[in-house]
Amino acid sequence: MEVALAIELGGTKNSVGLVNRDGKVVDSGVLDPPEALDGLWEQIEVYLEQVPDRVTQVGGSLTACGVSVGPAVEELAGGSTRDVLAEAGLIVAESVDVPVFVDTAGRAFALAEGWVGSARGSEHFAALNIDDSVTGGVVLDGRLLDGGLSHAGRVGHVIVEPEGRRCACGARGCLEAEVSVGAIESSTGRPLTEPSYEHMQYVGLLVGRAAASIANLLDLRLIVCGGRVAREYASTMFLAAQAELDASCRLAFSRGTVIVSAKAPQPAGIVGAAAVGWRGFGEGV
Repeated sequence: MEVALAIELGGTKNSVGLVNRDGKVVDSGVLDPPEALDGLWEQIEVYLEQVPDRVTQVGGSLTACGVSVGPAVEELAGGSTRDVLAEAGLIVAESVDVPVFVDTAGRAFALAEGWVGSARGSEHFAALNIDDSVTGGVVLDGRLLDGGLSHAGRVGHVIVEPEGRRCACGARGCLEAEVSVGAIESSTGRPLTEPSYEHMQYVGLLVGRAAASIANLLDLRLIVCGGRVAREYASTMFLAAQAELDASCRLAFSRGTVIVSAKAPQPAGIVGAAAVGWRGFGEGV
């Protein structure tokens, strides 16, 4: 059984594991949230020393390695996304004898959904992951879009409320500033797990507004949405988002766009990182 080493660097959530070519997680572990980037690299190095034994225990053969890097790690590093991705790749490559591929967490999420999730078999879709931050990726003509600096699909900074809350990026009304976990808890004064029905509908409206802009701009008709907010707000959010899509996607090519729940196997972060690794071998999206 060929397996990929998967390393999810989310900042507050960091995990590692082994994933086979079918997207099944056969080994996994969680790393402690670091106060500084050096602490995270140290934990990864400790885990990498265990990899040969772990691969043997699952009866596998290590073939590839995928690393996903979230916005919180980029902030810890204080550098450009490309610099952080390169550093992560170099550190891991020193300890494993297989090719190492690195990408952002949002794009890894999109790859996972196209590989073994709700977008499997689709050549045109966008993926939104709504959690502590709002990330994502876009696939057109069966290819994940990169962009000039590896930021294509950064859906969290689509403007959905022009006079809305101030975003960490400096703009007002970004999707991330309105519907991320922190934004929701700050604006409602409630934990994410205790929402009002009206606020779940409002979040759905904003998600649908962003999704409609993406569909109208990029000529695609499938939006996959995951993350803690999507899981907690569930059908109430999705119904409101779909209603907004129906109202705003009026062009012949975007009419009928649907938004669906993410379905990649859990732990989704590990599967996403593995998808980055397998993509390097031409597997998946």
